[in-house]
Amino acid sequence: MQSKSTPLSKPVVTYPALVGKLLAQRREQIGLKQGETAVALGMSQSAYSRLESGESVLNLSQLRNICAELGTSPAQVLHDADQYESLLRRQGVDVIAEKSVNPAAIAIGLGLLAALFLSGK
Repeated sequence: MQSKSTPLSKPVVTYPALVGKLLAQRREQIGLKQGETAVALGMSQSAYSRLESGESVLNLSQLRNICAELGTSPAQVLHDADQYESLLRRQGVDVIAEKSVNPAAIAIGLGLLAALFLSGK
């Protein structure tokens, strides 16, 4: 019996997850806990967690307020996100606007994104 192989999905990361990862990295760099940041922003820790994970999409007001709390600017965060997007695309990862693809492909893409952050590129 010949086994049929299924093609692997191309790794995928959503742009909101990429921005959220950058915000989480910045928050950790300045020594803030997720719950502390959420309280300062007037939201629950779980709501803030969904923003950092990309499960919820940030609106412009939220991005501005979070950046102010983290001592950075929306322009800097979006600039960094665009740079990471370019790096990910060169590594064969699709960066998409929102979740609508295979969850396994997203998991692989997020793993590659985490590896990029850990490598310090």
